[in-house]
Amino acid sequence: MSLNKLVKEELSGSNAKSYVARIASYHRIQASTMFHEAAEYVKNELVKIGLKNAVIEQFISDGAKKYWTYTMPVGWTVKSAELRQVEPEDRLMASYEDLPQSLHAFSNATPSRGVTADLVDVGNGTKAADYEGKDVKGRFVLATGRARLVHEEAVFKRGAAGVLTDSLTHEIPNVRESLDIPDAHAYQAIWPTADELEKVTFGFSLSKRQGEHLRTLLKKGKKVKLKARVNARLFPSKLDVVTATIPGSIRPSEEVFLIAHFCHPKPSANDNASGSGLLMEIARTMKALIDSRKISPPARTIRFIWVPETYGTIAFLHSHEDLPARLVAGINLDMVGQNQELCKSTLNLDCTPDSLPSFLNDMVYGLMEESVKEFDMPSSFGNSSSTFRYNRTAFSGGSDHAEFTDSTIGVPCVMLLQWPDLFYHTSMDTTDKVSEDSLHRVGWITAIAALNLADATMEDTYLFANQTSSQGMIRIKEAGRQAIEELSRKK
Repeated sequence: MSLNKLVKEELSGSNAKSYVARIASYHRIQASTMFHEAAEYVKNELVKIGLKNAVIEQFISDGAKKYWTYTMPVGWTVKSAELRQVEPEDRLMASYEDLPQSLHAFSNATPSRGVTADLVDVGNGTKAADYEGKDVKGRFVLATGRARLVHEEAVFKRGAAGVLTDSLTHEIPNVRESLDIPDAHAYQAIWPTADELEKVTFGFSLSKRQGEHLRTLLKKGKKVKLKARVNARLFPSKLDVVTATIPGSIRPSEEVFLIAHFCHPKPSANDNASGSGLLMEIARTMKALIDSRKISPPARTIRFIWVPETYGTIAFLHSHEDLPARLVAGINLDMVGQNQELCKSTLNLDCTPDSLPSFLNDMVYGLMEESVKEFDMPSSFGNSSSTFRYNRTAFSGGSDHAEFTDSTIGVPCVMLLQWPDLFYHTSMDTTDKVSEDSLHRVGWITAIAALNLADATMEDTYLFANQTSSQGMIRIKEAGRQAIEELSRKK
């Protein structure tokens, strides 16, 4: 049986989704005690499937430690939090126990009796002009800006008691707007450094519906009073990176790597429990096929890496200066499990930057095209009946492949990403938005690419080069056609 069929039969979208659901049950904020619990789960599962060399590597993360130019986040733990409106009526606005994402990550504790204060609307809340003529000292502020910037202006500079935000991050007109999901609570974080710890208070992320309700009360001239209780702690901590390998049988010092970040607040199912859970299923699939002797051990080592996004990758690379020289190529799995119709998503291949051209782009995209034949039935007219959307995009960065493709590292790495996503960075990014079919397909693409790279011979390099050359000519031809059309429109 061909490698394609073997991987397709062994790799399970259902298994992958089970891993996703378990990871999504943890509140996985970087350098938090909850993230460490998730890391222990991943490592223990890897050992169960036979990767006996699975380990958690830890790196100092105290709000002051730098790896290269990156300052690591401070540690955080939280037991409970609640926000209530007490005037002009009594109602529960947010509860950490019910909705962890409603609390700004890295919020500090209140006194045990809580904090009660009036509310002031500061608009966006990220600029000095938003506070002109407004006294916010000792009060709560309601803002539409990013939590980190609002905390700087309202709390650090002007002594506000706390911050409430009610808008999405990364809004996309006509695709992803607050009004599309008015009851979603956005992922917001304070990200304090060590020298800001004495200033840090707390914040809550409200839904757009809740925020507009409060604004309406304020516009009517009513006094709005809120009470917050937060039981949390900021402390010097460590970042956890989970890694394991399937050792190479011929060239063990050369490595193909697969990476996924598993941070973000509970549940964050597609971002990025989906990539992390799928990576676990890919590792299980490869080990099962090798143990059953359906495939041989790879010639090169295959490394699996689970990180807190960006911070973990930076710390890991900084602490393994010899690693880049061993790395052949890699694939970053970030938000890969979407039900495309629910999330309005398309599977994108984020290519290597033009400064680091690689055969990897055409190789992986070729597998994306091939997946249509592998997974979708032809129509009665002979053409594909596939409704699965996929695309190839220029390098955009923004995830863990960017650190590898940076000129200081220089290792080809692409990202597979479903984007846009209506529920991205909100409390509505739940496991019901995750598709077993998407996980199965993306897992197949990734596993086949990694195994082919790990076993590639000199003869295979000619095939990769020919594929890149032929696809490059097609792209040049298409670029020429588009240029001529553009020139014609300007005449």
